[in-house]
Amino acid sequence: MSATARSRGGRERAAGLPLIRADERFVEALAGAVAEQVADRLGAQSADGEGYLNPEAAARYVGVPRRRIHELTSAGLLVPDGRDGRTPLYRRQTLDDYVRRAGEEP
Repeated sequence: MSATARSRGGRERAAGLPLIRADERFVEALAGAVAEQVADRLGAQSADGEGYLNPEAAARYVGVPRRRIHELTSAGLLVPDGRDGRTPLYRRQTLDDYVRRAGEEP
């Protein structure tokens, strides 16, 4: 048995859901409002450097093994921006700054 049903126009829709008719202006206005909300939420996430990275994600971002991130942190060369329990967390900007500094050293 299928979980979809066909409307008179031949389009599939989820079975049990009512068929709603809407004119083109309504659909366009709804799509615009949804697109605006999605853009706002995505912008809020990326405005702050896209949040924190755990050691595994930080290692992928920098291009080194995860163990190297732990070694740098233990040596005090890479300072976490926060912690989630015992897990150190890093911002991309902090990692970028470290890579830039490391590249300048002889």
